[in-house]
Amino acid sequence: MSFLKKRWIIIAAALLIIAASAGFSIYRSSVTRMLDKTAYSDLYNDIKDKAEQNYFTSQESLADYITRWADTAGIEYKIDKNGNIIFTRDASSRKKNLPPVVVCLSYNYETVEDNAKLLAGGAMIAMSDISSGSRTVIFFNDEKNDGVGYRKISKDYLSDSSKIIYLDYGSSSYISCSSFAKNYSVIKVKAGRFEPECDSAVKVKITGIKSGNIGTGIAKHPDPVSALSTLFTRLKSKSVAFQLADFEIGNNGSMYPYSAEATIMLNSYAVPSFTKYIDKRIKAWEKAYGKDYEELSYTYEVIDDPEQLPEESYSRKATAKLTNSLYTIQSGLYKYEKDDRIPEGREEGDICGINAVTGMHKEDGYICIDLMSQAYNDAYMERIISDNTAAAELFENNITETSSIPVFLNQKDSLSRTIISTYYKLNNSSAGGGALLTDMDNYFTPCSYLAVRAPKADIVHLRFNSDDASRMINTLLCYIAYRGNNLIL
Repeated sequence: MSFLKKRWIIIAAALLIIAASAGFSIYRSSVTRMLDKTAYSDLYNDIKDKAEQNYFTSQESLADYITRWADTAGIEYKIDKNGNIIFTRDASSRKKNLPPVVVCLSYNYETVEDNAKLLAGGAMIAMSDISSGSRTVIFFNDEKNDGVGYRKISKDYLSDSSKIIYLDYGSSSYISCSSFAKNYSVIKVKAGRFEPECDSAVKVKITGIKSGNIGTGIAKHPDPVSALSTLFTRLKSKSVAFQLADFEIGNNGSMYPYSAEATIMLNSYAVPSFTKYIDKRIKAWEKAYGKDYEELSYTYEVIDDPEQLPEESYSRKATAKLTNSLYTIQSGLYKYEKDDRIPEGREEGDICGINAVTGMHKEDGYICIDLMSQAYNDAYMERIISDNTAAAELFENNITETSSIPVFLNQKDSLSRTIISTYYKLNNSSAGGGALLTDMDNYFTPCSYLAVRAPKADIVHLRFNSDDASRMINTLLCYIAYRGNNLIL
């Protein structure tokens, strides 16, 4: 064979390799770039802009926005009696035997601004016309973070063969197969109403707090109940005679309280010293929270006109019991200690529980302190409940458990392994990509509700952050389409 002929054969082979590579590149792009980034970005920006303009003023307004978007996009949906918005896609003819995939996320009008990328991502998964097995996307009504939509979802959507993915948004990206238990309880302080013993009053008012879901950032969030407790404790420590005349806490279900108002009665000679202390607390609050909460307002007024004073108040004894219990409650984070049986993957000082006062309310003859506790397992939950019980019974108050939700633990690994593998294959060679971390949630997630409704299903929690948002949504779309097959990339 002549040199020239060999040269042309080599050139032809090279051209075939280039053509094949180009073809593979086009194929790879077509099977891996399933997220319409323009549509995703447009929807995210619109949600975010509207949230910043306070467009979403109720759960109904947010639900209306989601359904109007679906109507415009031509996507079918159902709204059940609990306010859940449900998008379903039938399986493609060749994929009818695949286990159904259910993608779940919460919608709550009070957290829209923080969760705009989550809502837009869920919408893109619902909208995508990829060929797949049976696919359901559920926007769960999670007003006040009370889980009403999760607790009452029809089992028709959650079969034991389902692959269920609970999707949310946070500061980090990871996949989890376990999360904390949750417990609700109430401390009841016996408190009758009587004629006041004091001749003056100070009315304290705290407003403008943006509510949010109670989690590991509890120490950084302004707590109006704790603010009142600090005032009560100050008076008690100075041996000042005082009575709580009235109060109103902006209770927001399983979220942080958003306001507080209290009328505290004391004698006129103690007022100047008390208001001077309140001035210091106001400055401390402005320094700690003013930058993040522009509408925050912490004010007070002195009432010394006898005709404007409350006609009734709680007794000094009842006020003291309330003060002592509020002071004793360990509201905040619980962490693993040196002698604990620390689970694998955790170490001393990591979070094992969360305890929060979610509000206070009145019942006939009682002042009630509402508590919400989260914990890694039953043993750590028992530790928190024991502390809350001590804070109640030490001062002759009663405590009652109102409800509890168990720990979520999925011991299956098929779904998590396939999602991790899909993420790696799609992102290993791209900037900022790489491995998807596996972690344990150190707070409660709605996966517990889902596990109760479908106890044999394979359920995972998938969290993503701002940097990873589009990659994670694209990963889910590729998982739904291929289930780990045909992605040897």
